[in-house]
Amino acid sequence: MPSGMQHKPFLFLVFLIIAALSQTSAQSKNRPNILFMMSDDHALEGIGAYGSWLKDYCHTPSIDQLAFEGMRFSNVCCNNSICSPSRASIISGQYSHVTGALNLGCELKPNAPSYIRQLTNSGYQTCVVGKWHMKQFPRGTSDFAVTVGQGSYFNPTLHRPSGNKEKYQGYYADRYTDWALKWLDKRDKKTPFYLSLHFKGPHEYFEYPKRWAKLHDSVNIPEPPSLHEDITKTSPLLKGKHYSVLYDDEGPKSFYLVYEDYLKQHSNNPKERRSIAYQHMIKKYLRCVAAIDDNVKRVVEYLRKEGILDNTLIIYTSDQGYWLGQHNMHDKRLILEESLKMPLIVRYPKEIKAGSISTKLGMNIDFGPTILDYANASIPSVMQGVSLRPLLKGKSPVNWRSSIFYAYYNRSPKHWGIRTERYKLIRFPDTEAVEFYDLQEDPSEMYNLGSESGYKKQITSTQKQLSSLMTEIGITRDFLINKMGDNTKLPPRTHKKRVKKNK
Repeated sequence: MPSGMQHKPFLFLVFLIIAALSQTSAQSKNRPNILFMMSDDHALEGIGAYGSWLKDYCHTPSIDQLAFEGMRFSNVCCNNSICSPSRASIISGQYSHVTGALNLGCELKPNAPSYIRQLTNSGYQTCVVGKWHMKQFPRGTSDFAVTVGQGSYFNPTLHRPSGNKEKYQGYYADRYTDWALKWLDKRDKKTPFYLSLHFKGPHEYFEYPKRWAKLHDSVNIPEPPSLHEDITKTSPLLKGKHYSVLYDDEGPKSFYLVYEDYLKQHSNNPKERRSIAYQHMIKKYLRCVAAIDDNVKRVVEYLRKEGILDNTLIIYTSDQGYWLGQHNMHDKRLILEESLKMPLIVRYPKEIKAGSISTKLGMNIDFGPTILDYANASIPSVMQGVSLRPLLKGKSPVNWRSSIFYAYYNRSPKHWGIRTERYKLIRFPDTEAVEFYDLQEDPSEMYNLGSESGYKKQITSTQKQLSSLMTEIGITRDFLINKMGDNTKLPPRTHKKRVKKNK
């Protein structure tokens, strides 16, 4: 064989290697870093950019800036408004009935899809920091430092892959962010990263650092229009059975039992006590949110100084919404708008128009596919969500979803239902009666139309739409009733008085 021919296979191999490396390098350049920041129970009404009645009282300049420089979604919904199930849906891109994570303290199956694992396998450096709130520690990540359960507002303990525990002094959000920034400093800067920074706040009891103790101290914050709603009359099946009211004629419920003596000192009138409870709650909540915004600013400024801000896909969201006094309630769990809808803000100037808004229906199961889409990583076919990227690019797909399914399995009242672009229909395991809301005419959901003859046609049509959607996502009425049980067998809405803990 001529000597020239002997070298051709070798040269061809070298060519293939160079070509592969060049392609990998090109892909890496096209793959953004990803920063995913998620708070717990951060209602979109508690972010100034969303323009609620609280807009002038939300100290969220850094989160607002992300919205002004990116896209704000106004109709993104969770499929089960409670911490662990929602987080499982975010990670897996699947509904709760598929993940099996129906209630708190749940565990994702080892073989469940995970967008974080997909990122790791595709070459990303991945890390999760902060509140995890799943039974098992993160799987498939390069690194993690997470809490067990809720974690504490002060002096948090973070658990590491080695099994070691690291205890830190100070306010949780500051320490979580410290850890995240140190990880960013140590990363391989030639490889794209994915960082999850999960804040504990503003989960009840809304604890905040001293630097925000005086925020709104002498201010009377406006009340939501539905604060003094008689929920037992307007929504007897849903609102009327929920346990987390601020104050009614029977007294406070849930964690507000801590402050019962405080409320009694200020007024003997139940309505006035409700207003007092609201002021007490909303001020603590907004102070807690302000501390989160402080740390969002720290991470964004780090990216700016590193010169990688515009090459980082930044996402800010929450695991669900939260009532801030609407319907005389706090907490979440119900299909009502305030707990169903989640804030979602995405910044990536290379593709997303600054100050844009999407009103399309999105879901928490869409977060994983969206992130994988931007990372140029494969999206597992078993994920039920879809990428939001077309919406982020300003497109309006013809076949975009027109409804979302919701189910809550845990505490009274157990229920499921459908939310369309205009209507909401709610079912219960122990009755054929429904609650029905026209969101166009009644966005605050003050008027239950479930027994209104004038809406019979719309109710029937929405019932059919619900049945079709359940078939599409693979859930049956028998499954729901079996997992939920019977609301009528639940104990009455009462709570033992708790003792206020000293810090």
